[in-house]
Amino acid sequence: MTDILFKFGTKAETLARLRSKLKMSSVLPSYFFTIDEWNVKKEQILQEIVDFGAAQPLIIRSSSQYEDGKQESMAGAFESCLNIPSQDKALLLKSIENVISSYGENGRSNDQVLIQPMLDNVDISGVIMTHDMELGAPYYVVNYDDESGLTDTITGGVGIQKTVLIYRKTELEYIRSKRIKKVIEATKELESFCGNLPLDIEFVLSQGGTVYILQVRQISLANTWHPVTERRVARKLGYIREFIAQRNKPRLGIYGRKTLLGVMPDWNPAEIIGTSPSPLAASLYRFLITRDVWREARQQMGYYNPQNEELMTLIDHHPYIDVRNSFNSFLPAKLPEKIKHKLVNAWIDRLTANPELHDKVEFAVAQTCVDFAFDLDYEERYSGLLDKVELAEFRMHLWQLTKDCLQPGEGNNSLTSALAMINKLESLDGRQMLNGETDNLERATQLLYQCRQLGTKAFSIIARHAFIAESFLHSASKLNVLSSARIQEFKSSLQTITSNLTSDYNAVCTGELPASTFLHQFGHLRPGTYDITSLRYDEWVDLFSTVSGELKPISESREFQLTPEEKNGLNNLLSKNLYEIDAEQLIQYARTAIVNREHSKFVFTRSLSNALSELTLWGADVGLAKEDIAFLDIESILNLRLSPALEDLDRIMLDQAAETKRSLQAARSLKLSHIISGVDDVYVVPIHRSMPNFITQFRVEGMVILLKQDTPVHTDLAGCIVCIENADPGYDWIFTKNIAALVTKFGGVNSHMAIRCAEFAIPAAIGCGEQVFNRIISNGRAILNCAEKTIKSL
Repeated sequence: MTDILFKFGTKAETLARLRSKLKMSSVLPSYFFTIDEWNVKKEQILQEIVDFGAAQPLIIRSSSQYEDGKQESMAGAFESCLNIPSQDKALLLKSIENVISSYGENGRSNDQVLIQPMLDNVDISGVIMTHDMELGAPYYVVNYDDESGLTDTITGGVGIQKTVLIYRKTELEYIRSKRIKKVIEATKELESFCGNLPLDIEFVLSQGGTVYILQVRQISLANTWHPVTERRVARKLGYIREFIAQRNKPRLGIYGRKTLLGVMPDWNPAEIIGTSPSPLAASLYRFLITRDVWREARQQMGYYNPQNEELMTLIDHHPYIDVRNSFNSFLPAKLPEKIKHKLVNAWIDRLTANPELHDKVEFAVAQTCVDFAFDLDYEERYSGLLDKVELAEFRMHLWQLTKDCLQPGEGNNSLTSALAMINKLESLDGRQMLNGETDNLERATQLLYQCRQLGTKAFSIIARHAFIAESFLHSASKLNVLSSARIQEFKSSLQTITSNLTSDYNAVCTGELPASTFLHQFGHLRPGTYDITSLRYDEWVDLFSTVSGELKPISESREFQLTPEEKNGLNNLLSKNLYEIDAEQLIQYARTAIVNREHSKFVFTRSLSNALSELTLWGADVGLAKEDIAFLDIESILNLRLSPALEDLDRIMLDQAAETKRSLQAARSLKLSHIISGVDDVYVVPIHRSMPNFITQFRVEGMVILLKQDTPVHTDLAGCIVCIENADPGYDWIFTKNIAALVTKFGGVNSHMAIRCAEFAIPAAIGCGEQVFNRIISNGRAILNCAEKTIKSL
């Protein structure tokens, strides 16, 4: 690495030195001069530019000594002027002066101005880093725009931006896109000329298939990267490839030829615990939900139970849902095996072909109930998949399951029994029901088992009923019986636990309610429900600190009544599908399921939050901070009740925590896709653009504020577009702050925040994806137009 044949210079000098060497790409002709030369012979230079331009439009670019240095980079800091007519000396002079002025007080006499022909017929433009910038992980990181036809949207931070990460040692045959393959081929050649140093490359691919190199610089952060990162990633990818290959094999009792791993389908861990959760949070999620509760709850409703299967896998601390297992649990239990195989295969194929649906699988991929649009949706998505007999049998079994769910809340159906379970857990009143002489670890254990047995299982059932209710509402809209606006009115009429929180919070701030009353009811909430380091509401000293005029106005309760036309339309649809309920009962079913989904979530998170508090007290007693406990697995903690430690407990646990911290830090260098459909996806990682779930029909423009777990409650959010990566009930305090809109990186159409925003009629884009989210928060202002389903940064 020390014998570097190529010598970098300024932007202009580097491009000039490369121009005659490259075969896989081209460098545009160039003309450049220093500021010193410009000041001495402007007229001569202008005439030479006119001659150079040959009546073509030109781009006037910066080429500062500061811009492409090895130790630092001023990339994007200076002006460029596009589409300047080469024969217009006055405009040329003005443009050159603008570029020189952008150097500011630090401009040097040997700084340069670079003139090149303006490219047209652009297919894609972008920037490629030959390594991950932050840690030096061995990936080509390609940010590109293949829609605008412009050359500067990526460097300018505007327009349509897409990203793909490609492991550096990936065989080119694994890259499906011919255009990206061309760019990588050109990059590899360019690296070979530049001594295989980490590079930052600006490029354009013309519609004729030529790769043009517009800029090459060394990555200035390279000297901060750990030297073993590349070897570590290479080793891990080999093991992960084997794991995915094994996971994709047929399994006894599981239908479908292969699987697909995703961070958002079904129980969407990306939204609830994040894409790189602490070991305690991930293991709690497994203990309470994804180990067995998820499938046992669905079995109770009549769905298939894939025995002994878990829903979530962890790949180097990154949680993924096994979509084949998920889809198996959406099948009617008594459906013939042949039909089960066909359906799961078709569902997985549809999601693989449409990865943007990864947070909408229950509505846009798998058919989990017979709603009013079941037949229409089946024909649109899967026409010809099943023969007439098979389709009739699938519909009959799923119809019977749906009919059992829709029965009014009498008798012992699954919704009734789940509501009884959650009411029982609520009556236990958290920690107060435990023996005061019991130690903290024992109390935490009992709380977690109660949470699993009475809380998360009941919530799983109620949430599935809410999904069914939402499906009926959306299908009624699709058939023009209920409008989207009327569905929004219905949701705004629902009085959920968050409505009570908002009202009581305002009452405390105005002196109408004691703080102790509020905290008794809501004090257990914490932003980051599974995160032990996240403070509870009753631990925040500034919970009731507000900015004058910031409180959200308390809205009047809104009643919802079906119109005669709506009632008649719904009754006709129910009768046509042979359901033994009427329109009013359907609306009541939806109201019961949706409201109690939020209530049951509130109740079980109280048990979980109290358990985390007990673990914190246990840790303090044995010498562990909660920041240490976060790096322990819940099973290893609970096993201490059965297997005594034979060393000092703090030493054992601190060693485990320290090792896990190192492992988590190393995991940051591994880049994995949000959806993994096969072994090749380990090496080529597209950052999928999500289709946001837009709430309401409103348009909002405003300042953007990024919210984190430790954001002070007294932060003034009034009138702002609030951005949260992944939000759970612990963030409900934001609805007391009169926010203008909400944007989340992760989240589905039925996620907690989607329901909250619908209830309060707050414009929202839920689950907008990594690229859009990052662009919104970096630019500071945004326009959210929910009616047109667009979100734009300003």
